[in-house]
Amino acid sequence: MSQTGRWFRGRDLGGESRVAVKMALAASLSWVLATAAGEPRPVFAALVGLVALSGDPFSAFSVSVARIAGVFVGVLIGIGVLELDIRLSYIVILALFLGTLAGIPLRVGDRPNIQVAVSALFLVTLGRTGAVHAGVARLWETAIGAVVTLAVAVLLWPPDPVRELRQRLDRLRQALAADLALVAHDLAFGGDALAERMDDIRSHSVDAVREVLALEQARRSLRFNPLRRRDADELAQLEERMNLAARIYRHGRSVARDVADTAVQDAGLAAAVRAIAGTVDLALRDEDEQAALADADDKLAAAQPADTDALIVRAQLGQMLADLHELVETRRRYGPPRT
Repeated sequence: MSQTGRWFRGRDLGGESRVAVKMALAASLSWVLATAAGEPRPVFAALVGLVALSGDPFSAFSVSVARIAGVFVGVLIGIGVLELDIRLSYIVILALFLGTLAGIPLRVGDRPNIQVAVSALFLVTLGRTGAVHAGVARLWETAIGAVVTLAVAVLLWPPDPVRELRQRLDRLRQALAADLALVAHDLAFGGDALAERMDDIRSHSVDAVREVLALEQARRSLRFNPLRRRDADELAQLEERMNLAARIYRHGRSVARDVADTAVQDAGLAAAVRAIAGTVDLALRDEDEQAALADADDKLAAAQPADTDALIVRAQLGQMLADLHELVETRRRYGPPRT
């Protein structure tokens, strides 16, 4: 593969292009409106649009709000330190320390909001060179940029957490099917293929947990964006299946480790794994899995290994079936999850 191909592999170029257009549009509109309001060089109005927008499908709006807050606080810090009659180097150091400390409570996700320090530094630098005047003007200029940026974030290609969750769930489903197929192969025929893939299986299992932890961000994204609130019911259904994928992966990783470590072979358990994998695939596709689940129950019941290692594997497979039965029973009693 060429260097160019490696550079673009796995990237969502369409999504990145949309974010770039949104940033440029928000910055341009902010500049035009602030100029019309009487500011000849509204740098901070344009700055908000460039720094606040995000391509994260789950937290774009909340990230935008946090970064806009960072710009405001940074501007206030810059205005304050510029009033001190000390050398520029000391002013810059003070602005950076105050900005980074203020960025802790104004964090973006799980990271400090560095936009506070960036904005404070930007204002101090321009202020001492004469490019920025009247600190109060920077506040209303920033406010114009904030309003325009939030409008663009919500109205133009608003983040679609449901679409993103569908894609992530599909990737998890495919990875889970492939990993369980490998477990079934080693149970039936032996070999070292499973042992060689254990790092990948562990990584997939961790990814499944991360996706579950990201569900709260997806819910918050829907709440903040009125154009996406109609997707709340579908999001709840996707949450149910994402949780199932993570639980199955937890057991699947344990089964894979036990099979790889003990080199256990059992044709009956291999057939049960294949049946469970098919049932899981149907459940994650949101298709009727009850007939497949009954078949998986029968195949696991037919597998009666005497070897201790094989019995441990059988117990883990029983846990997978228990999770699937819980899902079916929940749907039977309550229907699709409600928000």
